[in-house]
Amino acid sequence: MTDSLKHLEELPAPELVNKDTMLIPQAADDRRRWVPAPELVNKAIMLIKRINLNPFLLARWLRYRLSNDSLLRNSIYIMSSTFATAVIGYLFWIVAAHIYSPHDVGLASALIAVMTLASMFANLGIGPTLVQTLPRRESGYAFSLTLNAGLATGTLASLLAGTIMIVALPVFSQQFAIVGHDAAYAIAFVAGVALWTISTLLDQVFVAERAAGKMLVRNVTFAVLKLLLMVLLVQMGAQGLFSSSVLALAIALMGGGLLLVPRLGRAYCLAIRGIWGQVRSMLSSFVGHHFISLGYTIPTYLLPVFVAARLSLTDTAYFYTTWLLGSLFFMISPAVAASLFAEGSHVADGLLRKAGASAVILGTLLGPIMLVCFLGGHYILSFFGSGYARHGLLLLTILTVSAVPDAITNIYVSVLRVQGLLRWAALFNVGMGALTLALAWILLPMLGIVGVGFAWLIAQVTGSLVVGAHGTWAYFRRRHRVSYELHREA
Repeated sequence: MTDSLKHLEELPAPELVNKDTMLIPQAADDRRRWVPAPELVNKAIMLIKRINLNPFLLARWLRYRLSNDSLLRNSIYIMSSTFATAVIGYLFWIVAAHIYSPHDVGLASALIAVMTLASMFANLGIGPTLVQTLPRRESGYAFSLTLNAGLATGTLASLLAGTIMIVALPVFSQQFAIVGHDAAYAIAFVAGVALWTISTLLDQVFVAERAAGKMLVRNVTFAVLKLLLMVLLVQMGAQGLFSSSVLALAIALMGGGLLLVPRLGRAYCLAIRGIWGQVRSMLSSFVGHHFISLGYTIPTYLLPVFVAARLSLTDTAYFYTTWLLGSLFFMISPAVAASLFAEGSHVADGLLRKAGASAVILGTLLGPIMLVCFLGGHYILSFFGSGYARHGLLLLTILTVSAVPDAITNIYVSVLRVQGLLRWAALFNVGMGALTLALAWILLPMLGIVGVGFAWLIAQVTGSLVVGAHGTWAYFRRRHRVSYELHREA
């Protein structure tokens, strides 16, 4: 251990090197050009080999990386936030199923699902636009004006979307007639859509400022409050179950706004003058980012509907349970991709290197989970019943394989977002989403629920091939440009 620590001390002092790239300046008078430092890399490799044999050093190394690598730190916090809210969310519905009637659980869960969907459409790409824009704003009025413009737009869009849903839900189904007849339900629903949208935007602000730990705090607070309020409001039936989510959103949002935003150190203030001009300047980004997000999100909402329409409700149960397990993969790569987007928005230089670092992080995180699913997928699904293991194992295996191309396409979209190529990114994501839905609709009657897995895998592999083709084209184009410039200089 003493020898290993000695090697740790032999590394150059952190302030003398570029921690993110492990590169050193080529010359003292040229700080813009960087070249590899072979001796530093070799020492780092030796240190990593020693660390892997020593749990104490491994813990110290991980703590160092988390404190100095904002890409890794943000990724871990985003994933932790998603995982924690998912676990507490499962507990929420388990408790609800025991203390509320099936009718109350069904109505409240349907309203929450529709509220979330309405908020997704009302987001209008505002969240990613804030991630792209806020890091480039000076602290104080400029930062506050941009943030307020996004929140105001999201609030107005949410109120409009919530009102439209209040009118449309009773027409769509008589099961939702109470929303149109009961003012308490209507007010809670519209307020819930707005609160959900603003909360999502606030989380994006934390990601943009490389402070996703605050996102974790806000989301865990919301999830725990929702669970406690659900128990306290049990006498109100479905209205209490639904209102527990809305009230928890409001409390967590106020806490996040009053306690966490000032800790960003950006001198936030209630800037209003010039807000309309700020909104207009971001409109094109809103649209581009919105279609990018919809292209990835809509298939996840529609695929269970496709299974129910083309097969049966029993097959839908087998599919949905397996899809939830597979969603572990779709939780990790979007988190790392979001962190990469935030990093690139802060400093666009070295974007490809950061993308490579993101790929390493994804490989480290996805590898063990993929191995567990390959080796123990049957046993995991057996917890839900023998039928789930029998019908869902092949689908889970396909989803596990698809985690690799899915990670590639997610990183690619983040790179395009940083580069401002929003139209191409939107076309790319919408194209993969449309291909997934079309293939799923065709393959479901022929292959059963496995058809969805093949549709998803084919779409992601196709996207990865596009990424490879684009990268190859960009490489040869860059080489041709360099050769041309050298020829001109000669």
